[in-house]
Amino acid sequence: MAITLYDKSAIEGVDWQEMAALLAAGGLNQRDPALVEQAWRNSSFCWFGYHEGKLVATARAISDLTWASYAADIVVAPEMQGRGYGKQLMISIVNTLLPFGKIFIYSVPEKTGFYQQYGFRFLTTGMVCATSETLFKMEQSGYIR
Repeated sequence: MAITLYDKSAIEGVDWQEMAALLAAGGLNQRDPALVEQAWRNSSFCWFGYHEGKLVATARAISDLTWASYAADIVVAPEMQGRGYGKQLMISIVNTLLPFGKIFIYSVPEKTGFYQQYGFRFLTTGMVCATSETLFKMEQSGYIR
Protein backbone atom coordinates (compact mmCIF):
# COMPACT_ATOMS: atom_id res chain seq x y z
CA MET A 1 0.00 0.00 0.00
CA ALA A 2 1.43 3.37 -1.02
CA ILE A 3 1.01 6.77 0.51
CA THR A 4 -0.89 9.38 -1.43
CA LEU A 5 1.83 11.76 -2.57
CA TYR A 6 1.01 15.35 -3.48
CA ASP A 7 3.21 18.08 -4.96
CA LYS A 8 3.43 21.78 -4.15
CA SER A 9 -0.02 22.42 -5.63
CA ALA A 10 -1.42 20.90 -2.39
CA ILE A 11 0.35 23.40 -0.12
CA GLU A 12 -2.84 25.27 0.82
CA GLY A 13 -4.18 22.16 2.57
CA VAL A 14 -1.15 21.63 4.82
CA ASP A 15 -1.56 21.83 8.60
CA TRP A 16 1.72 23.53 9.58
CA GLN A 17 1.48 22.43 13.21
CA GLU A 18 1.20 18.84 11.98
CA MET A 19 4.14 19.42 9.63
CA ALA A 20 6.34 20.81 12.42
CA ALA A 21 5.43 17.80 14.60
CA LEU A 22 6.33 15.41 11.76
CA LEU A 23 9.72 17.07 11.29
CA ALA A 24 10.48 16.89 15.03
CA ALA A 25 9.36 13.25 15.26
CA GLY A 26 11.57 12.44 12.28
CA GLY A 27 14.65 13.83 14.03
CA LEU A 28 14.86 17.16 12.23
CA ASN A 29 14.48 19.26 15.39
CA GLN A 30 11.53 21.22 16.71
CA ARG A 31 10.75 24.16 14.44
CA ASP A 32 8.39 27.10 14.51
CA PRO A 33 5.40 26.15 12.29
CA ALA A 34 5.36 29.65 10.74
CA LEU A 35 9.00 29.26 9.66
CA VAL A 36 8.29 25.76 8.36
CA GLU A 37 5.49 27.18 6.24
CA GLN A 38 7.78 29.96 4.99
CA ALA A 39 10.47 27.45 4.00
CA TRP A 40 8.07 25.16 2.12
CA ARG A 41 6.35 28.05 0.34
CA ASN A 42 9.73 29.42 -0.77
CA SER A 43 10.90 26.05 -2.08
CA SER A 44 10.76 25.19 -5.77
CA PHE A 45 9.30 21.74 -5.12
CA CYS A 46 7.41 20.16 -2.24
CA TRP A 47 6.15 16.67 -1.52
CA PHE A 48 3.43 15.80 0.99
CA GLY A 49 2.68 12.16 1.74
CA TYR A 50 -0.60 11.18 3.37
CA HIS A 51 -1.77 7.83 4.77
CA GLU A 52 -5.46 7.63 5.68
CA GLY A 53 -5.67 11.44 5.73
CA LYS A 54 -2.67 11.94 8.03
CA LEU A 55 0.56 13.66 6.95
CA VAL A 56 3.27 10.98 7.30
CA ALA A 57 5.98 12.10 4.86
CA THR A 58 7.38 15.26 3.36
CA ALA A 59 10.31 16.74 1.49
CA ARG A 60 11.16 19.94 -0.29
CA ALA A 61 13.73 21.13 -2.81
CA ILE A 62 15.25 24.36 -4.03
CA SER A 63 16.30 24.40 -7.68
CA ASP A 64 17.62 26.69 -10.38
CA LEU A 65 15.73 24.41 -12.83
CA THR A 66 18.87 24.26 -14.98
CA TRP A 67 21.94 22.71 -13.34
CA ALA A 68 21.32 21.92 -9.71
CA SER A 69 18.75 21.24 -7.01
CA TYR A 70 19.04 20.89 -3.24
CA ALA A 71 16.72 18.35 -1.62
CA ALA A 72 15.99 18.98 2.05
CA ASP A 73 13.87 18.00 5.02
CA ILE A 74 13.10 14.53 3.71
CA VAL A 75 11.21 12.69 6.43
CA VAL A 76 8.84 9.79 6.98
CA ALA A 77 7.11 9.49 10.36
CA PRO A 78 9.07 6.97 12.46
CA GLU A 79 6.02 4.77 13.02
CA MET A 80 5.49 4.57 9.24
CA GLN A 81 9.06 3.67 8.29
CA GLY A 82 9.81 0.25 6.85
CA ARG A 83 6.71 0.23 4.64
CA GLY A 84 8.30 1.55 1.45
CA TYR A 85 7.06 5.11 1.90
CA GLY A 86 10.61 6.50 1.96
CA LYS A 87 11.35 4.65 -1.27
CA GLN A 88 8.18 6.05 -2.86
CA LEU A 89 9.14 9.56 -1.77
CA MET A 90 12.76 9.25 -2.96
CA ILE A 91 11.77 7.88 -6.38
CA SER A 92 9.47 10.87 -6.84
CA ILE A 93 12.19 13.30 -5.71
CA VAL A 94 14.85 11.84 -8.00
CA ASN A 95 12.48 11.57 -10.99
CA THR A 96 11.37 15.18 -10.52
CA LEU A 97 14.78 16.75 -9.90
CA LEU A 98 17.26 14.77 -11.99
CA PRO A 99 16.13 16.35 -15.29
CA PHE A 100 17.35 19.66 -13.79
CA GLY A 101 20.93 18.43 -13.24
CA LYS A 102 22.71 17.46 -10.06
CA ILE A 103 20.78 16.86 -6.83
CA PHE A 104 22.50 17.78 -3.59
CA ILE A 105 21.27 16.55 -0.23
CA TYR A 106 22.09 17.35 3.37
CA SER A 107 21.37 14.29 5.48
CA VAL A 108 21.40 13.37 9.14
CA PRO A 109 24.52 11.22 9.60
CA GLU A 110 22.68 7.96 10.30
CA LYS A 111 20.59 8.15 7.09
CA THR A 112 23.35 8.53 4.48
CA GLY A 113 23.18 4.82 3.59
CA PHE A 114 19.49 5.17 2.76
CA TYR A 115 20.20 7.89 0.20
CA GLN A 116 23.02 5.94 -1.42
CA GLN A 117 20.39 3.45 -2.66
CA TYR A 118 19.06 6.21 -4.90
CA GLY A 119 22.35 7.15 -6.52
CA PHE A 120 23.64 9.71 -4.03
CA ARG A 121 27.40 9.76 -3.45
CA PHE A 122 29.58 11.51 -0.91
CA LEU A 123 31.24 14.76 -2.00
CA THR A 124 34.91 15.27 -1.30
CA THR A 125 34.64 19.02 -1.72
CA GLY A 126 31.36 19.85 0.03
CA MET A 127 31.63 22.77 2.42
CA VAL A 128 29.39 24.86 4.66
CA CYS A 129 29.52 28.40 6.00
CA ALA A 130 27.48 29.34 9.07
CA THR A 131 27.71 31.17 12.37
CA SER A 132 30.19 29.88 14.96
CA GLU A 133 27.31 28.59 17.08
CA THR A 134 25.74 26.70 14.17
CA LEU A 135 29.09 25.24 13.11
CA PHE A 136 29.72 24.07 16.68
CA LYS A 137 26.30 22.36 16.82
CA MET A 138 26.91 20.75 13.44
CA GLU A 139 30.27 19.43 14.59
CA GLN A 140 28.77 18.08 17.84
CA SER A 141 26.06 16.30 15.83
CA GLY A 142 28.50 14.67 13.42
CA TYR A 143 27.68 16.73 10.32
CA ILE A 144 31.15 18.29 9.95
CA ARG A 145 34.69 17.55 11.09
